[in-house]
Amino acid sequence: MTAAGQAFSVAEAQFRSSILKRHDQGDGVESGTPGSEDLALHLFTALSALLPEAPAALLDSSDHASTDQPSRSAQSILAFSFGEHAGTVSHTAGVTTLVTPGATSQREQPFFSWLEQNWLGEQRTDGKRPVDRRTPERPESHEDPSDTPSFRLGWVGWLGYELKREAGSPVEPASARESLPTEEASLFRATHAVVLHHPSGQLELQWLESASPDAAAWPKLVRQALSQLRPEPETASVAEPEQNEHRLRLEDLKSRDSRSAYLEAIEAAQREITAGNSYEICLTTAVTATLGAGSPNTETVGRGLELFTRLRAQNRAPFTQFLRIGETEVASTSPERFLSISQGGTLRSEPIKGTRPRGRTPAEDRRLAEDLATHPKDRAENVMIADLVRNDLSIHAVPGSLRTERLCAVESYPTVHQLVSTISARVPAGTSRARVIADAFPPGSMTGAPKISTMDILERLESGARGPYSGVAGYFSSNGAADLAVLIRTAVLTGGAESRRLHLGLGGAITADSDPEKEWEEVKVKSRGVLAALGAQFPESGGAEEQALQPSPAS
Repeated sequence: MTAAGQAFSVAEAQFRSSILKRHDQGDGVESGTPGSEDLALHLFTALSALLPEAPAALLDSSDHASTDQPSRSAQSILAFSFGEHAGTVSHTAGVTTLVTPGATSQREQPFFSWLEQNWLGEQRTDGKRPVDRRTPERPESHEDPSDTPSFRLGWVGWLGYELKREAGSPVEPASARESLPTEEASLFRATHAVVLHHPSGQLELQWLESASPDAAAWPKLVRQALSQLRPEPETASVAEPEQNEHRLRLEDLKSRDSRSAYLEAIEAAQREITAGNSYEICLTTAVTATLGAGSPNTETVGRGLELFTRLRAQNRAPFTQFLRIGETEVASTSPERFLSISQGGTLRSEPIKGTRPRGRTPAEDRRLAEDLATHPKDRAENVMIADLVRNDLSIHAVPGSLRTERLCAVESYPTVHQLVSTISARVPAGTSRARVIADAFPPGSMTGAPKISTMDILERLESGARGPYSGVAGYFSSNGAADLAVLIRTAVLTGGAESRRLHLGLGGAITADSDPEKEWEEVKVKSRGVLAALGAQFPESGGAEEQALQPSPAS
């Protein structure tokens, strides 16, 4: 283990013996807070206020208190990048840019090639990996079993859909990027982190060794943030939207495509399916707006986090995420895992196809779940994408290790029932984990099948770029583990503090028997979870709808 790795482990042990022991004994203001359902959000908010300029991410299993998949929602991760080891990486159209405290460098290089060179091993300020550090470190005693991903500093961020160019599907230069980041991918080096282990209620601190005199100040900073939390975090949950309507508002709300244009695109997609060029086409559009403040006293710098907390309050999910890198903020309440890789080499993907709202009564709720589980169209779509994922994972799988653990299982969330399959495999030792991810990207549940030809069709049919939406976000840990979620139910904010632009991607899977009118209605329904949280409604062509949309259980 490198010197930096040794300092990392010792510092972590010191924190666990000094802070966590006091928590367990009920000593001090932190007593009881690790068990709070919303501790991750409250602690992240407090730390963000102390580190307002630092790239940051909250990867939050916000459903950990109610999920029936506890191993998937066992951790929440708070990651920050500051100090001498800080760094950000962005990628645009074949050019990768690395920014560190001392320098900025650009290189013409595919993104996944950069990731392959810089993911594993010692984290250096020049972004390079020493040649003698090619294998993941052995797990420490506190880490999870070998088939479960565990976080240990590394790179955190998002990969946008347009990275599909590296999968062999070109991106047209004319693709509109209104209200989207200029970058196609953006990561930061996590130099400091807090991992909340929900089953045990423990906090684990991680940070990189530094020559700075205040290098060991991370535990002190976390203590300070914890001391600012309310005595009963359970009562400090995000207020309901109606209580905060004066804080945020959407202005200049527009749909990228009119109803007639989207219906024409659906019909064109169906012609492609009839011609045998695709089986299923995941067609998307978007809603854009300016995120304004309803009160002149509202701070502009906190709008993204406030938007996220309001979305999170309405839809807890295993992959709730907030990322802030540069001027871009991503607020997502995704329930879908794109791909995880454990330190021991286990791959796992959990594609979603098929959604029903929760019922208003127990009987209606059971009926809707049963309809989802048995509906031929939903099952056919889910099986098709599960088969696509099996193909993607088989490229690098140990022979005989590819398994369909679940097929068309119903998972229930506070607002929806969803049809989920789980596919797993193992990769041989020495396999490039960046290449495993590259060969599965982008998520098949957001493209359709077969993937490459369908993405080419989408490039012709869609009127603008997708950006982070329908890409992925999460972490690439320095121990070789990764966990990435599909960016659905996701709002993206860009622009200066005085004019934050919002992009909300929306869409659905088109098949030969899809009803275009119903598909358009589904797009509007899927917008409600975000727009209703801000007191807004879907912008019909030519003006607002006659009736305001009510909060919807759809994703």
